[in-house]
Amino acid sequence: MSNETRCDHYDVIVVGAGPGGSAAAYYLQQQGIKVLLIDKARFPRDKTCGDALTPRAVTVLDGMGLLPTVQSRAWQINGVNIVAPRGHRVVAAVPHSKCWLPYMLVLPRFVLDDTLRRRAIEAGADFQGQLQVKALAQAGDGVAVTGEAQGQTVRFNAQALILATGANSTLLLQVGLLQRRPVMALAARAYYEDVYDLSDQIDLRFDGVPLPGYGWMFPVGQSSANLGLGLFPTRWASSLRRQLTATAAFEAFIQTPALQARLRGARRIGPIKGFPLRVDFPGAPTTKGRIMLVGEAAGLVNPLTGEGIDYALESGKLAGEHLATLFRTGQLSPARIADYDRLLHARFARLFHLYRWTRRLFVNPLLLNRMVQLANEHTYLKLKLVNLVLGTSATAPAIQLALR
Repeated sequence: MSNETRCDHYDVIVVGAGPGGSAAAYYLQQQGIKVLLIDKARFPRDKTCGDALTPRAVTVLDGMGLLPTVQSRAWQINGVNIVAPRGHRVVAAVPHSKCWLPYMLVLPRFVLDDTLRRRAIEAGADFQGQLQVKALAQAGDGVAVTGEAQGQTVRFNAQALILATGANSTLLLQVGLLQRRPVMALAARAYYEDVYDLSDQIDLRFDGVPLPGYGWMFPVGQSSANLGLGLFPTRWASSLRRQLTATAAFEAFIQTPALQARLRGARRIGPIKGFPLRVDFPGAPTTKGRIMLVGEAAGLVNPLTGEGIDYALESGKLAGEHLATLFRTGQLSPARIADYDRLLHARFARLFHLYRWTRRLFVNPLLLNRMVQLANEHTYLKLKLVNLVLGTSATAPAIQLALR
């Protein structure tokens, strides 16, 4: 390939074609905003994740007109099995709500992310894959993105930029959105086939994992599952806990008697893959000048469970609709773009503070054991606990209208 430089102009550029970036591109294009969606990968591509779509995520997909397509390829989840450190368990149905659809789905990101990307393209967004962004620059009333694709230098200009780059903080450090790399949670997952006794329930396990953290078993089919574990940062962790890798913790987790019984005769498909998680919202910056962050780039990963697809979709929708309003009303400016931070905090800050408060309890296995025991005795507490782990706590009916 030659080193020829080419230049194109858009209203908005979105870097990162995961759930948050594709949702933002879709909602912008729905309002007639000219969008370029960029990703460094060639699609479809795998993405290391737990693959669970909570009721929040399912509701956004429904609003995007994608639910029939996603549902036809996903495994539907109607219940949750929560296991405490000493083996006490509580089983409950996914709660019905005025705000969310009353079920979950599990779909590998290899399928989900490409489905979302295609939806953005169908809405009219341009897509450029296999493009590595090298530099970002803000000047005057615009943003310039310079990258490399197949040996060719490319440069795109826009009036606003959305970064949906996940846990990768390279570009955020470059433009001064972050001063240092944030402390990350760590996770690891692997796929298994011929797993025993799978159903329409997900397993959330606090037995056999270092606290605060949890393990999961999410069915992706009748006999296949995504099995994983997350470790969350805490100042109370011992030096041994801080040195423990997610992969090592995963290996120990699958050796527990409960997991050995479920995995008897099962086969692991592919390697164990580790991945970092940014969980620093609401303390993380979300805008700078004409740049906005969505999803994990804004630290929007549940600090209790590590779930992030739902918040990526919601923040992508929020960012897209906010920018579209500014374009439509002729009010596009750094000061008005910064209002997005207020919208994010109004939507998520209270919920994320609740997650962090609860995680402090999960450092103590005695409290967690007792919580699960009491949930079995009191229906109200069981409902609260399930809503908490699914991220559907502290909701208001008006949110449903915002998501659809």
